[in-house]
Amino acid sequence: MSLHFYTYKSPFTSEFIQAKGSMGSSREGILIEWKHSMGSAWGECAPLPGFSSESLKDCERLLISHRKKLEEQLHLLQTHLPQEKSTSRLFFDYTYAQRATDLLYSCIPTNFPSIQFALSMMLYDWGSQRENLPLYYLVRDHAYELDPVYSATTQTSTQMVDSYSSQKNHDAQIPINALLPIASPEESLKLAQKAWSKGVKTIKMKVGPKHQENLNRMAIIQDILPDMKYRLDPNGKWESESLKPYQKDYHRYAIEYIEQAVAPNIFTNFCLELTPKAPAMAADESSVDFSSFTSLLGHQHISYFVLKPTLSGGIPEMIQRCVIAREKGQTCIFSSAFDGIIARYTLATLAWMSNQLTGHNLAHGLDTGRWLIEDYLSPERSLVPEIQQGIFSLHATYFDDQPHSTSPEYSNKIQHLGLFIMRNKLTPIIEQQG
Repeated sequence: MSLHFYTYKSPFTSEFIQAKGSMGSSREGILIEWKHSMGSAWGECAPLPGFSSESLKDCERLLISHRKKLEEQLHLLQTHLPQEKSTSRLFFDYTYAQRATDLLYSCIPTNFPSIQFALSMMLYDWGSQRENLPLYYLVRDHAYELDPVYSATTQTSTQMVDSYSSQKNHDAQIPINALLPIASPEESLKLAQKAWSKGVKTIKMKVGPKHQENLNRMAIIQDILPDMKYRLDPNGKWESESLKPYQKDYHRYAIEYIEQAVAPNIFTNFCLELTPKAPAMAADESSVDFSSFTSLLGHQHISYFVLKPTLSGGIPEMIQRCVIAREKGQTCIFSSAFDGIIARYTLATLAWMSNQLTGHNLAHGLDTGRWLIEDYLSPERSLVPEIQQGIFSLHATYFDDQPHSTSPEYSNKIQHLGLFIMRNKLTPIIEQQG
């Protein structure tokens, strides 16, 4: 039983501009492999430059220096497994997962959300192998355990897995919103048309502080694609008073929400002063940590929370956020921080869980992979894109009655991703350190 770390570097297909500037030339991260008694479990650590408080070098240093502690804790988790599993409930239930992830987090003295998300990914991958359940069912079951509406009446996937596995087609699919950078109206239209042609009905537009320019971009899209829905993301760069003269203008478009319109320190007061004509608001940077998230629960002008676990923390906390937000009539949308393949798959499972909780088939921010040139591709993903017709699919797609995973269910589906290391440009960190 051992831990191994590998680095990856994925260039952007073209420069991506958002309100804070360029995203740079490439996206880098660390893959974590836990070789355990059943095979391998995987996680991905990729702090986002300009947004995360920690750097990739910080994470690399901490993972290497505390590798032995992590391995010891993982060994204890395996050693103290129940000898017999109940036929009606999961041993890897929410309480167990939360306790186990907390124990792993305690091995690292600094609370870096990107590391916590990676360790929780790895643990949940292991849990899904132990339970012989798809990851998305496991995550959904954990949400149902926490939610009083479901906990007393819903069967677990353990009880229903045979019927699920016999079905070729089921609803483990998530609509996506296409991501558009700040661009000219003409370029925005071109990107929106391309997204629409591929089945995407919602676009998330990065926008700047000049409202008339934002409105002009939507106007040209609206003329050609009148049924398109919009999500606007100024990355907190609007001034608190600047929206008021334009609220009615924005109201003319099918805007689902405006994400983090102003800086976090003025976001709450900004939302309190909105008129009924203003679009719905979504909290992003204002709800990164759990305490700030809870302070916005039930706010009448905040309908959505946009969650980026790379910036916020592990899977158990994300599940808890979705459950308590739903109880307050609010909805969690999951958004990729230009994560890699493994993290995007995990985000898709969380997005599906959120849609299952709310009963709404909402789009989530899983479209970032098309902006990256990723060297570490699974054989299945090279055959079938993870997104087809505006849908991120978690289940197998069938060709000639043979299943092909559209995205790496990153444990035993692809020989424990060992081919990632052998075939592609992943660099072992431990060997680098000598």
